[in-house]
Amino acid sequence: MKKSLPLFLLLGVALMLASCATYHPAFVLSLHEFDDPQLATRLNKQVRNSSREWQYTIKKTPFLEASSFLAGEVYGPNDEGLYGLRLQIDLWHKGLMREMSTANLGNVYAVVVDGTYIGTSHFSAEMRNSELLVIDPLWNLYDATKIVENLKDNQSHFNNWHTKPFQR
Repeated sequence: MKKSLPLFLLLGVALMLASCATYHPAFVLSLHEFDDPQLATRLNKQVRNSSREWQYTIKKTPFLEASSFLAGEVYGPNDEGLYGLRLQIDLWHKGLMREMSTANLGNVYAVVVDGTYIGTSHFSAEMRNSELLVIDPLWNLYDATKIVENLKDNQSHFNNWHTKPFQR
């Protein structure tokens, strides 16, 4: 028993160090098109707002997600005291952003953070020619700042698929 105590302590320290080195995504932003709630398919999903009062049907695959955002900044507040985001999109997703804004000009899209519906923003004409995506004010200052602070880590975490070995 006395010989196994140091082994358990060593194992416990090793587990704590391993868990500290693991990145856990937080404030993960994704942008989705709305879908028809009457059509339940594998291509859409239900999301709720933070108070769980309302349910929305969105397309399961986002048109822009955490892997698309390189950097960002908070802007605002608006008249209601809410803050928005200006996001720099990576080269691979700029074309998609421009195509989506051209096809859906004037429509709205769902803004989701950590799987929770936050609100809507709109496809604007500026998205067709801009290097930045501007999301309408939807957050308090703390949440908007945390999203921006986590952009780089989330982008790195969700873009490392090519460094993981292929598993069957």
